[in-house]
Order: sequence, then structure tokens, then C-alpha cells
Amino acid sequence: MGVTVYAYAVEPGTSRITGYGSDMGRVVDELRSVRKEILLEDDRDHLPASEVYAFDLFRPEIDHLLAVLSGDAELADLILKDRRLVATESGASLTLPRTLQK
Repeated sequence: MGVTVYAYAVEPGTSRITGYGSDMGRVVDELRSVRKEILLEDDRDHLPASEVYAFDLFRPEIDHLLAVLSGDAELADLILKDRRLVATESGASLTLPRTLQK
């Protein structure tokens, strides 16, 4: 049994994945807020499109947790099942990949 969490990269390829949450709508709202703040504080005219990802995770088992606590493994390496792009945010609109459009 697993769980899906969502996250975003403000500038894919240059910034780290951040803003994790269990609700895609809240993650998108946070991303939009971060983008507005960057545009204002950094006095930028343009910010490349940001990406929203879904991470499908296995629920960790006790052996996973023990390996992480012992320093033998990283939890993400043990529980990440799949990572996929689920939306692109340009500031003007949210775009879903064709596979998710209905």
C-alpha cells in the first residue's frame, strides 16, 4: 500500500524539489505564492514555467526505518516508487500534461 504526495520545482533544472504536500491544489497555491514573491523580491520581469510533480511512495517498513536510522540508506531511496510530472505553472495558467487532461 502506498501514498501519493505532490511537490514543485520553481525553476526546473536549477532549483530543488520543494513544497511537499498531500493535496495538489494546496501545493499549486503555495507554488503560485512563491512565484509571486520571487518576481517581487528579485525584481524580475519573467520566471520560467514551474513544474508540479506527483511522488508515489511505498509506506516505509520497519526495516527501512532501521536502515535510515543506522545511516545505511536514505528514506527516499527506499520508498520512492514513481515520480511524474502532473502540471506546469507559468503564472498565467496551470497546464496539465495530455495524459491527465479529460
